[in-house]
This record gives sequence, C-alpha cells and structure tokens, in this order.
Amino acid sequence: MSKIEIDRFKCVRCGRCILSCPSRVFMRKSSLDCAGLAEGGAERCISCNHCIAICPVNAISVNGLDGADCDIFTEGVFPRLEHIISLVQKRRSIRTYSGVPVERYQIEQLLNAVRWSPTAKNRLPVRWLIINGREKVVELGGLVINWFRLLKGMDEMLEAWDKGLDPIFRGAPCVVAAYTEANAAWAAVDCAIAMQTFDYCAAAMRLGTCWAGYFITVAQKDHDINKWLGLSRNEEIYASLMLGNIGCESYQKIPPRPEVKVKWL
Repeated sequence: MSKIEIDRFKCVRCGRCILSCPSRVFMRKSSLDCAGLAEGGAERCISCNHCIAICPVNAISVNGLDGADCDIFTEGVFPRLEHIISLVQKRRSIRTYSGVPVERYQIEQLLNAVRWSPTAKNRLPVRWLIINGREKVVELGGLVINWFRLLKGMDEMLEAWDKGLDPIFRGAPCVVAAYTEANAAWAAVDCAIAMQTFDYCAAAMRLGTCWAGYFITVAQKDHDINKWLGLSRNEEIYASLMLGNIGCESYQKIPPRPEVKVKWL
C-alpha cells in the first residue's frame, strides 16, 4: 500500500491528478473541492508517480516523494518525429564489431535511460546482466555451443565455432541481458520493451547491437548457463543484445521495407 498525502493548502483544484491516475486513486465531489483519496485508493496505487509528475504545485506526495524530486522536462530537447524515424530507419543489426571495448560509463548511461521503460502495472520487474569483456563473452558462447552439440542439424554452426569463428555473439565484446522471475506476468513483454529501448538508445550513441537469439533460446532451457550467470532457478532471461563498437559495417543506405499491413476499423 502506498502512502499518499495531499497538501490542501497547495492544491489548486485542477483535477489533473484524477485524470492522470490509471488506478482511480483520487476523487472529488465537485470541481470546487480539492482532490482526495478514493476509498481503497492507497491499496490500488501502483506508484507510477503520474500524479506527482502532473501536479503543477507539488501538492501530492507518494511514499515520501513529491514534485520537487522530479527532474524538469525540457521542451527544447524533445526530439522531432523525423529524428525518431531517422533513428529507427538507420538502426541496423550489427554483426561485425571493432576491437574497441565498450566503456562501462556508456553502458551505465544506457541503463539509466531504460529506467523509464514502461512495464505492466508499473511492476518494474526487469533486471539486467552485463557480460562485458571479450573473454567472458567467448566463455559464455562456448556454453551455448555445448548445448547445441546435443542437437542434430547444427553442424554448420559447430564447425564455424571449432574453426575459431563466433556464430553466437559475432565477436561482440559485450552481451546485455534482461531477466525477471520466471513466468512472471508480462515478463517477456516487459523485458522486450526495456531491451528495445536500450537498443535504440545504443544506436543513438553510435554503438552496434544485434539481438542474441541463440543465447536467449539456450538460456531458457539450460540451467547450467543460468548458474554460470548467477541466476537462480526462478529467474529467466527474456531478452538479450550483443553490444559493441561497430567494425566495418558502415551503412549509407536505408534498405527498403514493405508497406505495413493494417486493417482500419
């Protein structure tokens, strides 16, 4: 249950907290009244903090936080639509990386950004694993390959690995993974949203990424890999990216894509 306080001396009766709340925490009898807590409102609160972000006079606090604890949104730095479209179009899956390592501060900047990725009911379940350093990534790749050795039809991949190539992580110096408790509600969606946010932010930093599908598949099946990663049996990886400075893959053109398939109702 959240601790919600409303300063009636500050409240200007705008009603924005009522309109912004997804959980019907607030109510008022008329437009002349200050906002108050609806019955059971504190129990329904999901601590999304929309109310403290939208209140123009810092009249609301949730669990000890109020508008003074919020960073101020700067209109002047808000990207235009064409900038976002350009970022989406220019982002490519990179499979050739330079030998330059990814600096820790770069990864920390990206992780800071994904704190605002939306999650179902604001549960914020996503946790992160960073495997940074080529030696560690190669060791992890070897564990993934060992699992594939048990399957049929993987000869080409195994042959490439045995020749010193890296069909798992493509030579990336860093692997990023998002995980939650296994079978948590909306876990796969929450992790995918967070990782896609990380992905586009990395592209904005001119870093290369590629979704690590082989690793995700094996990590969800092989407990030994999760043990190596320090995960418990009730934790599961749902999204992962290779990350690194781009090598010789320099794209000057945006590849064509088919028109979206849509039904208008």
